[in-house]
Amino acid sequence: MVPRVAVVSPYHHGDLESALVEAAIALVRKYGPDHLSLRAVSADVGVSPSASYHYFQDKDALISAVGSVLFARLADLQEEAISKISGSGMRSARERFQAMGNAYFKWAVTEPNLYRLLFGGFCEMQEVPQDHKAWRLLSEGLDELVQVGLITKSARQNGEALVWSAVHGASSLIIEGLMPRQAFPEVLKGIQRSLGMK
Repeated sequence: MVPRVAVVSPYHHGDLESALVEAAIALVRKYGPDHLSLRAVSADVGVSPSASYHYFQDKDALISAVGSVLFARLADLQEEAISKISGSGMRSARERFQAMGNAYFKWAVTEPNLYRLLFGGFCEMQEVPQDHKAWRLLSEGLDELVQVGLITKSARQNGEALVWSAVHGASSLIIEGLMPRQAFPEVLKGIQRSLGMK
């Protein structure tokens, strides 16, 4: 039995769907994705399960909605990290590229249960669409590395898959205790070497 999780902002008429999503995030954050259920989330919000089914036909639908919100928030964190670095030269481009990977990693280790929900087989995620903000940020970052002369056009080809898989893989191994946290900077350096970064 999962104890109820207090919802930060109480449900107000008209925003039940977002209240359910936020309650689900709070529950997963505290207890892990295995404990997520529409019944528990409904209780936390203070509505009947039947009211929740009006928005989410089943647990998978709720998880899908939560996954979309989490993925967007992760992209927002990456964008925020990038925006803190000004300049247009090689150094700034390199720092923005590193900031993107560091933001992903920081979120993974800070929010391991949310990360597991998003990437641990609970969400039926298809390929990341190329128009998604996170993918677009990575593509733009790689394009910038080419523009400033840090990597070649040929090295940049399919760079998104290389970078994402390496950052994601290392983050997953670290939060599961299979790799030391201190190893992540070396992973970033390895990515840069793989891209032939100067």
